[in-house]
Amino acid sequence: MIQVTKASGQLEALSLDKIRSSLTRAGANEEIIDKILLKLKPKLYDKISTREIYQEVFSSFPRYSLKPALMQLGPSGYPFEKFIGQLFTARGYQTQTRQIIQGKCVSHEVDVVAEKPGQRLVIECKFHNRPGTKTEIKDALYTQARFEDIAAAAPGKYAQIWLVTNTQLTSQAIAYGRCKNMGLLAWRYPAGESIEKLIDRFNLYYFLKLGYSEK
Repeated sequence: MIQVTKASGQLEALSLDKIRSSLTRAGANEEIIDKILLKLKPKLYDKISTREIYQEVFSSFPRYSLKPALMQLGPSGYPFEKFIGQLFTARGYQTQTRQIIQGKCVSHEVDVVAEKPGQRLVIECKFHNRPGTKTEIKDALYTQARFEDIAAAAPGKYAQIWLVTNTQLTSQAIAYGRCKNMGLLAWRYPAGESIEKLIDRFNLYYFLKLGYSEK
């Protein structure tokens, strides 16, 4: 039986049930817990410290729970908009959320404006909190129509429109977005630069744990 070294220096028998309970309190479901414990077991050795165990456990936890954590940025879309502002800040932009921009025909409330020297982006965020929902062609059409009105009022001021979502995009939404030179950021898209990859690259798990006010 593996013994673990507590912070006091005392030894006690390893209890996977204690680890399971800690993960449950942190919000992990049974499927996530089983995956984390499966990854942990080969790394256990006699007299391992409890600190090392929990560092390993909770370094794995955010990655397994990322998709549900994104869906908990609600119920409205505003917390997700603020999170996307943080993501683009991590990419080197200065960002503002919920900006009113005058178009040629009407004014528009823009979710995020991201700017760095020589480039200003308009970002439309589509947040969904129901598993299985996808962001569809109608969302891409709506996003492009708004951008065309904004661009017509100030030619050359805004470099590109982005459609950002916490879910997958339909194939039609991707095809239309690419045809219109839209920036697209979604779950598993684009390959290697998808929303979950960027969250991991810039270590933005903290902001998901922090959460955001609806105000």
